[in-house]
Amino acid sequence: MPEKRKKGKHLTWEERHEIQRGLREHRTFAEIAMIIDCSPDTVSKEIRRHRYHKPVKVSQRFYQNRCKYRDSCRKRNICGKKGYRKCKIPCRQCNACNKRCPDFVDYPCQIEKKPPYVCNACGKSRSCLFDKYLYNADYADREYREELHESRKGIDLTKDELIELDELVSPLIKRGQPISHIFAEHAEEIPCSERTLYNYIEKQYLSVRNLDLRRKVRYKKRKREEEAKPSPRKKINHHYRDFLRELEENPGIRVVEMDTVIGSKGGKVLQTIYWRGEKLMLAFLLDSKEQKETAGSFDRLEERLGEEDFRRLFPVVLTDNGAEFADPDLFEYSPGGNRRMRLFYCDPRHSEQKGEIEKNHEYIRYVLPSGTSFDELTQEKVDLLMNHINNTARPSLKGRTPVQLALQHFGNDTVGKLGIRVIDADDICLKPELLK
Repeated sequence: MPEKRKKGKHLTWEERHEIQRGLREHRTFAEIAMIIDCSPDTVSKEIRRHRYHKPVKVSQRFYQNRCKYRDSCRKRNICGKKGYRKCKIPCRQCNACNKRCPDFVDYPCQIEKKPPYVCNACGKSRSCLFDKYLYNADYADREYREELHESRKGIDLTKDELIELDELVSPLIKRGQPISHIFAEHAEEIPCSERTLYNYIEKQYLSVRNLDLRRKVRYKKRKREEEAKPSPRKKINHHYRDFLRELEENPGIRVVEMDTVIGSKGGKVLQTIYWRGEKLMLAFLLDSKEQKETAGSFDRLEERLGEEDFRRLFPVVLTDNGAEFADPDLFEYSPGGNRRMRLFYCDPRHSEQKGEIEKNHEYIRYVLPSGTSFDELTQEKVDLLMNHINNTARPSLKGRTPVQLALQHFGNDTVGKLGIRVIDADDICLKPELLK
């Protein structure tokens, strides 16, 4: 049970997981509220506010029957077809009876309008042909933090208050008075802190500018990290020892390694993905090493491959402790909140634990030597480079190429979706001239 929460505090990540667990175990809102020490109304509002909508697939809409008696109905051929054209599909599996059956009573699924408001614990969820509403703790927590961030944007002053502040402060600053001196004399008249006033001037909310502040233009701005690193607790159960345990529990599971290749400092980078068994490598050109860029590659891959093929190709991914991969949730969960893979991290300063992808980067450096800028590259050129690398025969594969193994293990359709194509052995080029 989580620690007792103080009155007025927002729900935490752990408490949202308790809500998800309670829904799965068919607990009432009151029972869940007792566990996390809040009111049942708080649980109800949390579920309705942060549930997500999962529409039924287009291919299944034909079979969506909205009749109240669809589970017990035994009628057939209401559409009146005769002879060899006689319909053999039970009417309860067809949406034609929505318009043609005289006994039809419109009654879609009511889960979105009554407790528990989501389909997490519904026994018919897998076979249900209606749109679903689901609650996922990780998705809810991310959505909550985004809303919290957005709500704190802007300034906490009315237009009139801002005008009064400007009329008071700006003339004094233009006379050369330091802000600390202004606060010493007019603290009761200024409706914000000294730090906030500096921010208002920085964002040009007042008529004075940074140039009017002597110290502001004299000192260099302190460097800050581009994005805050997630809490180390998020990497619990994602360490290398957990990776070895996963391999022991699932012998033969497919392993994918992930890394980044840097061009010139501050420029574009390549995110690389490498399948150990096939020695196949893909690369994606990114504008920067931010997590939203590296995680976005997996979102696009899942959209291109489909959920089933994505999970088949990426059951387990191993990477290093770089800041661009620091939050496992961004990679393990799809934008809809569904788990799509498992992500593990090498031990710090032990890149040899994913040595195969490090070794395979040599092929990239044949064409793009260290220090080369990637800013002039396009994804089409990167795909061309990877196709030449993947069509290079390997002694460790007994003279076969990674593409040949991928076609054998992944299938022609999946290989095509990955942008991989076969290149004649005599046409392979691993020199900088390839991309010129």
